[in-house]
Amino acid sequence: MLPTQENTINFSKLDNIVLIGGGDLMAASANIFKRLNFNVSIIAATRHINEQLILSDKTLMHACQELSITSTALNDINQLSTQELTAIIPENAIAICFGPAWIFSDKVIQKFHHGMFNINAIPVPHYLGGAHYSWQLLNDNRDGGCFFQQITNRVDQGAIFAKHQFLISSQADTPHDYFVENVRQGVKFIEQLSQMFIKEMPFSPTPYEAINENRIYLPRLRTDKQAYINWQWLAKDLVSFCQGFDDPYLGAATFINDKIVRLKKVKLIKIYRETTNLREEIPPMHPFCYGIIIRKTANNVVVAASNGFIELVEVLDAQGQCIKSKLKEGMRLYTPLANLEQAMTYQVQMDGQGFKD
Repeated sequence: MLPTQENTINFSKLDNIVLIGGGDLMAASANIFKRLNFNVSIIAATRHINEQLILSDKTLMHACQELSITSTALNDINQLSTQELTAIIPENAIAICFGPAWIFSDKVIQKFHHGMFNINAIPVPHYLGGAHYSWQLLNDNRDGGCFFQQITNRVDQGAIFAKHQFLISSQADTPHDYFVENVRQGVKFIEQLSQMFIKEMPFSPTPYEAINENRIYLPRLRTDKQAYINWQWLAKDLVSFCQGFDDPYLGAATFINDKIVRLKKVKLIKIYRETTNLREEIPPMHPFCYGIIIRKTANNVVVAASNGFIELVEVLDAQGQCIKSKLKEGMRLYTPLANLEQAMTYQVQMDGQGFKD
């Protein structure tokens, strides 16, 4: 019987688990479920199964081969006939999805006896949409979450069956860092879920309507179109903006001598001056100073900003080469108004399969 939002269920006699999607957490989950003697198979979009995993030197395909797990690569699962679906979906199976490439049709959903579920590695219902970790860094938000959410014909509005909430560490200051911590916590959550399946423990679904009023939605981002620095922002906001577009992305963009550069590992710092028998902090400078390199030493480059100062640790040219040694005191970093307007007005265009642009 397909689980419903109203019933308390325990997934009794669950043996077959089909993992759909891609990524490091799905690969780790396959290993966990396989080790615990579940019958595990994988369905993935062709692009997902051949992608290199971020935290290892292998692809999802290689991970499946190492675990002796059957994998199926598809362009679109919704285009399969009922007979073709039956061939790749075992009886009495559950689907657990990790960033799948498709919005599933009713025909696909109904093929899974125990239902279909998403693993959402975000603090649902906050930071829905896309570029989750970038937006969290921009807003200095360190809420972590991993949610086991039912997939229904109402996209992203299925009941929450289980959750694991935590805080991202203060040491995490790039989207990659957030990703690593979410994968680590996600593995803990999958281990908990697997034990609940084995022990046939009850799940008490929370209807999505109960949390929907608290939702925060922010759209997908494109670093090449939107990651332009506005030097009128406060120094702390410049730093969080740069962090949001740091690894694994290209970096936040600005210009020096009419050439685009990208900044990574930007730091908010204090600088000081020595007076008679006194060492005091230098106060913020006039707005006309914003973006000027006011100090360059063998070890650091300091730029004036609104209400503070920032240190540039990595400065990359359009080819990704470090040009920090070429910078000089008195140079100005700036962003033309046209680029700032583009960054604010651009919207990532989507279709049912992903990006259009």
